[in-house]
Amino acid sequence: MNKISTIEVYVFYFDILGFVDNYTSERQKALDRLRAFQRAARAIFEFSQPSSFTVTLYDNVWSRINISQPGTPSLVLDYVGKVMQAAIDHGFPHFFGSITRGQHDFDPNDRMLVAKENWEDLTEQHIDITSEPHIRAAHAERWKRYFPSVRDTVWVSSEVLGKNSLPELSGFPDSAFEPFGTWFDLATDTQAVEKWPFLESRFHAIRPK
Repeated sequence: MNKISTIEVYVFYFDILGFVDNYTSERQKALDRLRAFQRAARAIFEFSQPSSFTVTLYDNVWSRINISQPGTPSLVLDYVGKVMQAAIDHGFPHFFGSITRGQHDFDPNDRMLVAKENWEDLTEQHIDITSEPHIRAAHAERWKRYFPSVRDTVWVSSEVLGKNSLPELSGFPDSAFEPFGTWFDLATDTQAVEKWPFLESRFHAIRPK
């Protein structure tokens, strides 16, 4: 019987905002810019530990990084800073992103690619983004309307940092990100009617240097 395994991961979710407007005004040029950005986002992903991967789909980037990767969380934040800068460089200055940390379950039955006679003709693929940190990272985007002062940034959830602080992690000469604003709490710092449904609720925004 295949055994389901659980590991702890960082999850990075990134969304280009307003891409439909870009496409309706530019058509093929917008698609070319988006594909160039996606190639850049994949090329700068350099994490080697098991179960770490990145995927680009539609106008999103999803990355999952095993916490056993040496140099984390600093390297994770640097990667995120580079993705933000790549988006800006390719003409997408408006975006939302978030980073979370938590447990992820792997079922070997879901790790598959199905193709016809030619492996270039894939018919089925499972992209596993079904765990609490994935759901929380994507759900945070609904709250961006309540925090307009930290737009076009990536929100870092408090559990990502561990005992580190953002200022010390961003203090290296070659770091690719910097803190922006102050800590905010999605559960308490808003008059929203809806309630933040997760335990972890404090975030701090970062932007590229």
